Amino acid sequence: MIIWWFSVWRRWGAARGRVRGRHVGAAGLLLIFLVGASLAGRAQVLVGATPFGPVFSGLRPAGADTTLLLVARARRVGVSTFVQTSGARGYLRLGPRQQLRYRVGTDMIYDSRGTPPFVREDYGADVADVFTLDAANHWQLGQQLHYDQSRANATRTGLWLGRLGYQRRLRPANPIDSLSQMHLTVLGGLATDRRNGRNDAGFAYGFDAAAIYYLNGPTAAPLAVRVLGTRAALGPRTMQRLVAEAAGEQAFLAGAPLTVQGRLGYRTNRAEDYLLGSVQRIQSDTLLAQAGATYRINEFATLRSDNSLLLPTRAFKYRRQSTGADTLQDVGYRQRELDTRQELRFARPKLQSSLSFSYHERTRAYYLDNSRFLSVAKLATALSREQVKDITEQTTLWQGNLTWLPTPRHALALLGTAQLLRVDAPSKDNQQTRDEAQHLLRLTWTGRWAGAFRTTLGVAGEVRQTVFIRASQSAENYVDHLLHWEPGFTWAPGKWSIRSNYHLWVSYQVRDLTAEQARNRASRVLEQTQSLTYQLRPRLLLLADYVRRENRVGQLDWARFRESPLDTSVTHDFSAGARQSWAGPKGSTSLRLGYRLLEQRNYGRAALLPDAASPATTSSLIYLHNITRQQGPEVAVERRATAGFNLTASIWLQWMRTYNTYTTGPGTFIGSSYSAQDLAQETRRVLPYFELAAEWRLGKR
Repeated sequence: MIIWWFSVWRRWGAARGRVRGRHVGAAGLLLIFLVGASLAGRAQVLVGATPFGPVFSGLRPAGADTTLLLVARARRVGVSTFVQTSGARGYLRLGPRQQLRYRVGTDMIYDSRGTPPFVREDYGADVADVFTLDAANHWQLGQQLHYDQSRANATRTGLWLGRLGYQRRLRPANPIDSLSQMHLTVLGGLATDRRNGRNDAGFAYGFDAAAIYYLNGPTAAPLAVRVLGTRAALGPRTMQRLVAEAAGEQAFLAGAPLTVQGRLGYRTNRAEDYLLGSVQRIQSDTLLAQAGATYRINEFATLRSDNSLLLPTRAFKYRRQSTGADTLQDVGYRQRELDTRQELRFARPKLQSSLSFSYHERTRAYYLDNSRFLSVAKLATALSREQVKDITEQTTLWQGNLTWLPTPRHALALLGTAQLLRVDAPSKDNQQTRDEAQHLLRLTWTGRWAGAFRTTLGVAGEVRQTVFIRASQSAENYVDHLLHWEPGFTWAPGKWSIRSNYHLWVSYQVRDLTAEQARNRASRVLEQTQSLTYQLRPRLLLLADYVRRENRVGQLDWARFRESPLDTSVTHDFSAGARQSWAGPKGSTSLRLGYRLLEQRNYGRAALLPDAASPATTSSLIYLHNITRQQGPEVAVERRATAGFNLTASIWLQWMRTYNTYTTGPGTFIGSSYSAQDLAQETRRVLPYFELAAEWRLGKR
């Protein structure tokens, strides 16, 4: 039955040219089939199988109940764009020693303006069956089916794997340690891959060996080792992967004041695809080494260190499939990433502080293999073109944090950071060579008062400086001065609850060169959030929310400290309504009814073109206001059950109107220009914005 169902699923997913209604009908038939199978076998939700690697980490107890979980989500994200995902996953106990796990799903983005309307249409399925060979649960025999299809990329992959696994406890004589285990798995089967009008098939095989050892008890971090390797030969292409990792932690000295952590890893991956009549191989190799330590100096101070080294390499190699194919140049790069962080923490009942130092370095260098048999001069020219992308990035960061509690109801927090980013590109044709410095100081005060009244106040100052090293880029050098003001309060007297927050930040961006002062910009952003609720009855809540965001951009005269406005945008988002809730032994339900208004206003300058019948020959300055208003009723329903069906649904039936208003100003304007007929046009539409999320769990836990 499983093989038959899988073939039906593949034929359905591979069908092309069908109308959207057939897709919906096929999805409904699939879900009906899964529901029927779950009711017959009482399946349980668990993690599905993966294309490669261990099918399962362990088996469920023989008497475990089973369930099926169906998931469906859909929402509108734009005027003509919709997103839909659905899935089903479950667990079937076919006998005391046999288990079946499955997972299917769809992921779609629908745009009604496209031809065809679907812009993304992906399907996937996993089915795995495992049978225990012995009563001690040491040996396991199983199989796995995997299917994946992407209609946008015209690709379809399938995989069948047989599995033989062995597992056992590493410390059977220790009754306290039941977690230390070893797993060995061998995989083998067939793989198919269809893309670029080609159908490839071949053998796939792999292995997985993992061990976890709790040397210092179940509460301490264990020692873990894992080695995983897979390979699939798909006609002229080969896919393979090897992962080896080891991690552990050990405590030293009396009372364990010193703890050392370490990790080693190696990963290699080979992926091949068709490109311009050739087979492109992307070879990725990565070596990782990480070491850390934690030292408790005394009961108040702790020193931590974390250091890592990452050495990734990438190679792009090409094999021609025919004599007429283009000869592509083999290329690759070597990279080194160094990361270190040192931190000192101090904690007392009324005073807490920390000081940390971080350094990150990333270096990438490109190289060429002379696969096209170029001459020495041509090879040097091609290599220089690739080495333009060579780059080195160094980031140094100092960060300090201090929190003081002068009284139990008040707290002061001070945060300071200093960061320097240095980007170096050896090639003179690379214009990224620059230095970026950032300094930030933030002070936050939080106070709690009588009557459930709480206030917060944050003040911050920040300076960012960017300096391009090359003289040709010196016109882009600038200094950005930023100020932040963040007051807010929360008040909950009785049945009322009032929350108000503000955030005002001002930015002055000043160019270094005198000739570039016309590009100086000043911007102000104000965000405010107001929320009001009133508990009318124990299960009836009245609420109102208002969010406003204003962004003003202007030209800055730094010497005189004056601004000339260029563009302003204001957004208002207001909603009000009531929420009624019901609670019972099987779950809770809530219903919200309300009204929402979203308005966006853009203010700027433009030019008004003269009328054809007017003798005027030049355009005039206008102050243009572009307004988009969306408003309408809003309904939301939420159902949360202890077991069974959960539903969250909302709809905003909005009337959208877009129009323009303007006033005439003195003089002329050079820039965007409109005619009076263009500005008189307006758009009116009715758009229901909805969101739906449903989960249906069948059976018993």
